[in-house]
Amino acid sequence: MEGDNDVKPTKNIDETLVIQHDWHLGLREPISQFFLGIRRSGAARTEYFDVQITKLVDEYGFAVMPGEGSIKSTDFEDVSLDMLKNLHVTFQGKTTIFVAPISEQKIEGLKSAPRCFDVSCTGSTYVTADSSGNLVIASAMKAETLRILKGHAMDVYRCMYFPSGLVVLTCGMDMTIRIWAIDTGDCARTLKGHIQPVTGIGIIGVGREVLSCSKDGSARKWNCGSAETVEVWNFEKGACVDLAVSVDSSRFAVICVNNHLSVIDLNGEKVCVLQFFHEKIYIYQIRRDIQLPSEPNTLCFSDDEAGEVVFVGFEDGHVAAYNVVQQSLIGEIVTQKGSVNCLKFFCNRLIVAFNNGGVLAYPIPRSSANQASGDSTVDAVNIISAEYELTGADSDPIYDMAIHGRSVYTVCRDGFVRMYKLLWNA
Repeated sequence: MEGDNDVKPTKNIDETLVIQHDWHLGLREPISQFFLGIRRSGAARTEYFDVQITKLVDEYGFAVMPGEGSIKSTDFEDVSLDMLKNLHVTFQGKTTIFVAPISEQKIEGLKSAPRCFDVSCTGSTYVTADSSGNLVIASAMKAETLRILKGHAMDVYRCMYFPSGLVVLTCGMDMTIRIWAIDTGDCARTLKGHIQPVTGIGIIGVGREVLSCSKDGSARKWNCGSAETVEVWNFEKGACVDLAVSVDSSRFAVICVNNHLSVIDLNGEKVCVLQFFHEKIYIYQIRRDIQLPSEPNTLCFSDDEAGEVVFVGFEDGHVAAYNVVQQSLIGEIVTQKGSVNCLKFFCNRLIVAFNNGGVLAYPIPRSSANQASGDSTVDAVNIISAEYELTGADSDPIYDMAIHGRSVYTVCRDGFVRMYKLLWNA
């Protein structure tokens, strides 16, 4: 896909190094080692190298041992620690910073791994749910359960705090969206109208209205005070997979299983196309539909207020960026890391969580993210490495992520909530 201005989308092939998940534990020992690996584009296998760590007082030395493949150990031009004990590895001119978790917690009250997760605006509490439908509010300090939220039947698919941090929005297999008071744990509102499981939710502004999407192929806008449906969109593109809202709440986007992305301007003019009983179905005059190349898993907006760019993560492991106004592909990142489970855009970086346990942060220059016109001589193919990789998961899928300040939280199939401190500049 290309826009009318004939700007060439950029294809970025990811060749980020892989690292032993618990590499940071070796820093405690006088002598230890961990492995690094690299799989070049088109290669049949990953080539691995042992790295020896030698600790002398507060200084660390690293030596990359020769491997057995075609890549030489001298291709690792630098292996060193910064003041925060993040590991910088430069391989053939490209540097990735490996960041170890500063905390790993298992939340009391869950019977299995957390599947959805969010952190409050104060950073003092979490909301999370496991695959058995247990939904809890937990202390961020001790990971102990503070409230058990009872009301959903079966699995909870999404959970998020309202901007106030005092109310939580959830949805799940029981076809409902629920609004919870954190101080009491009571369900203040139950929003009913979908006829299949609800797979995505979003909050508009301060939270007087919310959005949802469902496997029934529709999205709805709800009034939280009355618990009534305000508007309905039927996409007719199969089950809706996920939903995202732009920073200024002027747009929302939905992805569907039939390889489809729809972006709707909430401030645009609309017309009623069907009315039955007390429910009206509207079509917005400003609705943009984009055909996707394969099955999508997740999405997010860029951090500009109007949401000019939508990022989509796919089952086949690649991520694509689309210009909303032009309905065109800007660029993509192609990986060999399994399906993309979650995306977050933060501080000019796209953070991508994969099914193989990888969490990678790619720098997205604002001029590139908001590309609407420009030089048609953009390189067609780039070989890239992630700027940051958040380590700790041992090949277990990352199910969800949340951001508070400059802390990134991940939840994983191994049951741990991991917190990382990222002090990058905007």
